[in-house]
Amino acid sequence: MTGLALVAVPNQSATAAPSPGTSAQTGTHSATTTSVSEKKAAKQKAKKKKKSRGIRAWRRVKTRAGDPYSYGAAGPHSFDCSGLTRWVYKKLGHKLPHSSSAQVSHTFKVKKPRKGDLVFFYDGGGVYHVGIYAGKHDGRRWIWHAPRSGETVKKDPIWTSKHFIRRVKYKH
Repeated sequence: MTGLALVAVPNQSATAAPSPGTSAQTGTHSATTTSVSEKKAAKQKAKKKKKSRGIRAWRRVKTRAGDPYSYGAAGPHSFDCSGLTRWVYKKLGHKLPHSSSAQVSHTFKVKKPRKGDLVFFYDGGGVYHVGIYAGKHDGRRWIWHAPRSGETVKKDPIWTSKHFIRRVKYKH
């Protein structure tokens, strides 16, 4: 039977001594350690979940390949550029406005883009196009997008340096 034994220490009252094979430290330290490691695990899980949302967006947009472009359309069988990104993120439980320039305010700046991030294209008049980042291949960055009238949803290399990549904000 394992348990605590009372041991008399000279000039002090009796204290509890640990049973054989257990630590002499109090439970406070191990609880703190557990709490810290639990927090780390929760952070990693949250980070993984956010990453998987981007991957899910990337996978979802690929299912629309070949659907026709139609100005003002937001799916499920035809899209304009912001309608496509709006439809994809709606399927993931996030509302985006139906305008590429308005979608910028629903994103945040990132240092390293990941699949599923939004790619915004701009010129002197502001943001004019949006697509979903598809990663790097052959030294080029690629996007899934609904390009223009007469074309279909497809994957293309980014064609200009006048673009920026941002991640969709998620509410906690």
